[in-house]
Amino acid sequence: MSGNLHEQKRRSTRDALRRAALDRFAKDGFANVTVAELAEAAGVTQRTFFRHFPTKEAVLFADYETHFEWFAEALERRPADEPLFDAVLAAMDSFPHDVEVVRQAALARASLIDGDRAAGHVRLVQASFSTVISDFVRDRYRQVPDVDLVAEVAGATVAAALIVALEKWGRDKCEGDLSALSAESLALLRSGLAPLN
Repeated sequence: MSGNLHEQKRRSTRDALRRAALDRFAKDGFANVTVAELAEAAGVTQRTFFRHFPTKEAVLFADYETHFEWFAEALERRPADEPLFDAVLAAMDSFPHDVEVVRQAALARASLIDGDRAAGHVRLVQASFSTVISDFVRDRYRQVPDVDLVAEVAGATVAAALIVALEKWGRDKCEGDLSALSAESLALLRSGLAPLN
């Protein structure tokens, strides 16, 4: 099997597992569904499930995880003279995701798993976004004095703003426009949190 066909099959299996899990979580509740049931609903073995997701909670955060690689590539394609916040928003907006699956996962995160379990995953996701943004800043602005500090601060703060927007969108039952909420969060950073002054 060629690499491309193998990747398509892998992605198809992962998507089937994710959809089956979101359906079962919505019907039966997150705590009442086992990995064995999720695998059976998707027509695969438990071993196959664990090749794609280390835990059942990870299914709820897969939209983040698939985003990182694509996000880094989308940032690289942005014009060199584009401001950081604009590049980040444009890269995010061009992500070819299934909005309904993202919406289902966000709703499930907000309602099905307890705060401590969700918080652990959110911290990992935020750290991954931060790394992607920091690497982008470090590469794009290498001529800036003390670029490592600039990159780390930019990565940490921009990633935090994006995660806050995404989690707020989930808590608000995914109503409204996620892109607009992300832009609003970055506008707060850009303004130096002026509304609080």
